[in-house]
Amino acid sequence: MSSLTEENESVLLVDYENVQKVDLSGLPASALVKIFVGDSQKSVPFELAKQAQDLGSRLEWIKIAGNGSNALDFHIAFYLGKEITRLPAADYIILTRDKGFDPLIRHLTTQGISCRRVNNQQELAAAEVAYADPNFKKVYDNLTKIEKRGRPRKRTTLTRNIAAMFQKRLTDAEVEALVEMLFTEKLVTEANKVLSYHF
Repeated sequence: MSSLTEENESVLLVDYENVQKVDLSGLPASALVKIFVGDSQKSVPFELAKQAQDLGSRLEWIKIAGNGSNALDFHIAFYLGKEITRLPAADYIILTRDKGFDPLIRHLTTQGISCRRVNNQQELAAAEVAYADPNFKKVYDNLTKIEKRGRPRKRTTLTRNIAAMFQKRLTDAEVEALVEMLFTEKLVTEANKVLSYHF
């Protein structure tokens, strides 16, 4: 799951009001999880409760008191800041479809904080693959910073874009291998010679 790697402590913050399909199985031993639950949410599926129980003290449920626009989002931002103060070198992942977090995440990355947002479990799993290989991590990170509509639409353009990321330090074969990995992991697909991105 995700960039929740064994080498670095990782913190997963789940916006359960926004994303209810959550699978906590397979998290590395170092991962910490905080699940934020809205005031009106009264129950969780048994499987999620069981997975949460298995994580023990590594998981914290945070129930939001009261309703209001962005109430849960502000709580996530607050706890994210608390954790960054405590663990500045950790990898932070916010599981939510709410793009309102993106400006904060961009600001944190400029401060040297490893933080990203994923929309769903598929992206979380994709990030795991991305962060296993440092070159692929760089490609994945660079592409996620670009709005989908602004990313390369043709395979040749994507290949040139990746070569430029490494200032031509990689061989053509190494660049092509990175492109292939995007397709193998189903992060990118091609139809009628036009690319689609799934992260």
